[in-house]
Amino acid sequence: MLEYQLIRSKRRKTLSLQVRHGQVTVRAPYYVAATLIDTFIKEKSAWLHTKVAEQKKKPDFCDFSQGSSLFFLGEHLTLNICLAKKSNVFIDNSIANEVELFCASKPSLRQLNVVINERVSIRLIEPLDKAARVKKLLETYFKQQAEQLIIERLEFLSTQTSLSPTKVNIRQYRARWGSCNNRGELSFNYLLVMAPIFVIDYVIIHELCHLVHLNHSKDFWQLVEKFCPNVNTAKKWLNIHQSQLHWKNPT
Repeated sequence: MLEYQLIRSKRRKTLSLQVRHGQVTVRAPYYVAATLIDTFIKEKSAWLHTKVAEQKKKPDFCDFSQGSSLFFLGEHLTLNICLAKKSNVFIDNSIANEVELFCASKPSLRQLNVVINERVSIRLIEPLDKAARVKKLLETYFKQQAEQLIIERLEFLSTQTSLSPTKVNIRQYRARWGSCNNRGELSFNYLLVMAPIFVIDYVIIHELCHLVHLNHSKDFWQLVEKFCPNVNTAKKWLNIHQSQLHWKNPT
């Protein structure tokens, strides 16, 4: 039997499977017996072996090296790592003349340029050190973009739904896109800006609807569909691209 990580939850009512970076995760209610979980894994073993093999054969997550790619607003962008006097991150089809490329190969997709300070680059001897610096710069950039975009979309959708949170937090989570607590506070993963706008809107609406129903009942999903008719399309996009939407530390 495949090895898997088991996560139990008081609020969960069904079993679910997730394969990310070649690792299988099972989410289950507390009351489901381990024997039933093992049976569930056996029933899905063919599909699980296929997914694990695909992900181990060719990782589809960004490793923060020159020429690797990641999503921004649903678009695949190629990382173009550069040197200059001042660190910067910007999206463009070309780079300024004064920057020096680490790699002369020309990316085939639109570029997400990551500019590393020349003085800092002297200390980045190993490839993993460079990758870690690129990741840090991208995290700052994505968080800045998310704080602006998510707040703008939240304000618009709050008006559309007549639902408003008491507080909003934007940070990075390992395994969730958003959350709502019983104090009416909403939190969002800033890596959500990797997804298209319609998917971002779905996640925001999802959490806004939790202000009315703090569960995943039938009434909750009916309210979500009322404000987000393409909910199934958005959920499908997230499911298909899930392994590309979470960042790993350079290894």
